[in-house]
Amino acid sequence: MKNNVLYGMLTILLVFIIAGNGYAQRKRGDYFLKPQIGIWFGPVTPVFSTADDVDTDLWGGGFMRFNISSLPLKIGFDSSYEHFKSEGIKELTVIPVYGSLLWRLPIDMPIVFQLKAGAGSAKVMIKPENMEQWDPMGMLGFELSFPAGKWINIGLRIDYLFIYEEYQKGARKNGHIVNTGLTLYLNIGI
Repeated sequence: MKNNVLYGMLTILLVFIIAGNGYAQRKRGDYFLKPQIGIWFGPVTPVFSTADDVDTDLWGGGFMRFNISSLPLKIGFDSSYEHFKSEGIKELTVIPVYGSLLWRLPIDMPIVFQLKAGAGSAKVMIKPENMEQWDPMGMLGFELSFPAGKWINIGLRIDYLFIYEEYQKGARKNGHIVNTGLTLYLNIGI
């Protein structure tokens, strides 16, 4: 079983490298190949069992992105602040901090489509129990963006956050949140 997972991961990495050779021919001014910083704002929606406890709200976050050579890959670092309330007295605050790998889909258009996956940790604060802890988390996402000039890109993002809490004794469920939002990217070093 472990060998199958390893072979699968190596196959995916090989596909990324082969696909990256086509990107080496892109123009030097391609904004995807520049480091980026940015912010996002939009609805943060608890899903699955988390939606039973708290309601959707509006929040946001920030990120940094760095290039990996001329491949269609970037390394990203994200964080956000998300506070949820329920109709009862329960409140949930989540501050995810994670790294991710972003892959630009090989579609030759001015709009850039990216898939992303990552992992990190989330600070989870629950009231009225006054519980506070850091939990491991994973993330899967999709973004699209387009240039709005030399220095700025505008985009949309959808991220699914999985907060793993069941590793703790007595924990009944994990956290599930979908972040969607408008994104503003600032291109650095153009």
